[in-house]
Amino acid sequence: MLNGTRLLLRLCFGNLLVKRVGLWLGIDRAVFFTLLARVWSVSAGLLTIVFVTRFLSPELQGYYYTFYSLIALQIVVELGLNFAIIQFASHEMAKLSWTLEGTVSGSPEAKRRLQSLMHFAVSWYGVAALLMVAVLLPVGVHFFATASPEGASVPNVSAPWLLLVVFTAANLIVNASVAVLEGCGKMAQVAILRLWQSVFSFTAVWIVLSLGGHLYALAASSLMMALVGLTLLWVKHRFFFKDLFCHRTPLPGMNWRREIWPFQWRIAVSWMSGYLIFQLFNPLLFATHGPVVAGQMGMSLQIITAMNSVAMAWITTKAPIYGQLIATKQSNALDTLFFRGLAQSFSFLVIGVISVLLIIFYLTSIESPYAIRVVPPYLFVILGLVCLANHIVYAEAAYLRAHKQEPFMVLSVLNGVATGMLALLLIP
Repeated sequence: MLNGTRLLLRLCFGNLLVKRVGLWLGIDRAVFFTLLARVWSVSAGLLTIVFVTRFLSPELQGYYYTFYSLIALQIVVELGLNFAIIQFASHEMAKLSWTLEGTVSGSPEAKRRLQSLMHFAVSWYGVAALLMVAVLLPVGVHFFATASPEGASVPNVSAPWLLLVVFTAANLIVNASVAVLEGCGKMAQVAILRLWQSVFSFTAVWIVLSLGGHLYALAASSLMMALVGLTLLWVKHRFFFKDLFCHRTPLPGMNWRREIWPFQWRIAVSWMSGYLIFQLFNPLLFATHGPVVAGQMGMSLQIITAMNSVAMAWITTKAPIYGQLIATKQSNALDTLFFRGLAQSFSFLVIGVISVLLIIFYLTSIESPYAIRVVPPYLFVILGLVCLANHIVYAEAAYLRAHKQEPFMVLSVLNGVATGMLALLLIP
């Protein structure tokens, strides 16, 4: 009896200690699963780098990462709607609550507005998917046909590019549904969904690369993202979506032109400027310096982006909560939550950047073949410093956008134009 009591006390105090440590680190259930998904993505991304260097030549590596940069042009058809969905849904959820049946109930006006938001999101992304196929498919085929170095052995890119564009377009509709869920407070469930998507997509990449599929690996990854996302949405949340789609009420919904668009277009302009800031390098390097150099920059940027993505988990998982606190005018609680998350995420990122830099310097010192697959160490130091600065800006943007505002739009445009012009001038 005494031994059992001691064991129970140890378990209780152990759980209490874990909860206290988690509270101090800012790790709740949503952050935990988001971190788990992103830590897996970073670890799997590092393993993917090994697969890329093992099964792709330096030239094919350039095509591989240039595919990434060109497919990012999907922001032209997305126009920032995903982020707008999360913010507007979170404000409506301040007047709604989840039921045991997996649906939402509460204010009839808020539920009707949430329903109209979902209808609009699915319609928008359905049209966007068709536009993406119609525009990106010929753009990519033309780019690789004209930008490939003369006299070089050019791989067949048309078929893998076609599949990648089609499967990525299908993912747009999945992402819209996931954004509605996230805005409705299901951050932990969304993090679990994204974790499973990541597991299956990376596994598909490894299998296709190891079987000699080369550039088809990216298409396989996008296909698994769509299939896993659709499957989990149907299995776990079909009652939520069915209830919203079938909800009948004469109440007015959201007015897209008056409410959503004034916020959305600013997000869209900022994100399109972000393409010039972060994604223009690879296609330019590919066209002017060849696929090998483009592959080095692509792999370096992937590492930097992965680290920042993990660190942003402390911020992005709180975005719906920010919206609810703003809707209920709890400004002090909002500021406390934000600044605590920023300190925790920035500390994590500093440790991550230093660790990666030490690994790169070590690989360079022993003349490892992996070292030449990324940019030289001094350039990677610059990328690391930029990553730290960008993290603060990303966090501030998430905080301000929760107010349905986009104050960084002018800055983003100026930054994008300046970066694009300097890239066009200096990269060649």
